[in-house]
Amino acid sequence: MKKLQQLLTVFPLLIMPLHLIAEPFSLASEKNTSVMVNNRILANVNGKSISVVDLMKKMDILFYREFPEYASIPQARYQFYIANWKSVLKEMIDKELIVADSEEAKLPMSSGDVRQEMERIFGPNIIGNLDTIGMSFDEATAIVQGDLIIQRMLYVRVNSKALRNVTPLDVRNYYEEYIKDNKQPASWTYRVVTVRSKDTSLGAETANSIYHLLVTKSLPLSDLEAKIKTEAFSQDSQISISEEFHHGEKEISPAYKETLLLLNSGTYSKPVAQQSRADKSTVFRLFFLKEYKPESAPPYGEIEAKLKNTLLEKQIVTESTAYLKRLRRHFDVQEMIPEDFQPFSIN
Repeated sequence: MKKLQQLLTVFPLLIMPLHLIAEPFSLASEKNTSVMVNNRILANVNGKSISVVDLMKKMDILFYREFPEYASIPQARYQFYIANWKSVLKEMIDKELIVADSEEAKLPMSSGDVRQEMERIFGPNIIGNLDTIGMSFDEATAIVQGDLIIQRMLYVRVNSKALRNVTPLDVRNYYEEYIKDNKQPASWTYRVVTVRSKDTSLGAETANSIYHLLVTKSLPLSDLEAKIKTEAFSQDSQISISEEFHHGEKEISPAYKETLLLLNSGTYSKPVAQQSRADKSTVFRLFFLKEYKPESAPPYGEIEAKLKNTLLEKQIVTESTAYLKRLRRHFDVQEMIPEDFQPFSIN
């Protein structure tokens, strides 16, 4: 089974998630099936009707753009239609409103821009690929031209306003709010030398000898394992050297944290007597703190662009919603969809 899940941008600010699940082998066996269209008028926008056939043609272009390998399989297209027709219809209505607004504003659109977008979607063999989905060149051109108009009108009416409304001060204030809940937790990078002995006093003596080697004689911790094999205490005590740990607030042991907080990076603790969790015996531990990073906020410069984009997205949603509401008040919109209406079936 091949699961196709993608986000499909119908036009820049009105985004519809597409979830097309296609099973190539079962679909391939149903190539002789066909999609039946229950055609009727679904909406009327500023005197222009939108029918089921219009809706299907729009979805065919979207489907071809995202899943060209399934374009000749009716079953796949049917699945796509059923999953997305309501969302696409809403966006077609919004599109017609914006096109009507562009006509009032006399927005220019060159044929060269349309041709370039057609080639981007369908490739150099535009006619051949349009034949695959049963659409004429003029029909596809009208849809693509409409989409380009949408992009430009939304930039003029929505994006440009959002850009003006998100100021550097807004981003800085948002940063101050953001870091309250998004601080980077403190973290410790360290290693532990553990000494175990049946004789507690002997264990303490061994731990102090190791501390002397590491601190007074500046023995590198990487050489300690080889060194203790030559010392007499190695036969009387069990000495283990941990791997390097990197723990945050949630992972570190409270007992370990208590000792590590007393150290500077690159230093050792004196031997600390602690109770073993395994057998409750007394063990001695020496801690080497390689690095400590206190709790901190992410630097403003590192996340400024991310925060600005987040604010812009919110502002764009606000502006686009207000823009479409204004258009619905200005232009006549009638939706004519019967309850439980199914525009497509498979035969």
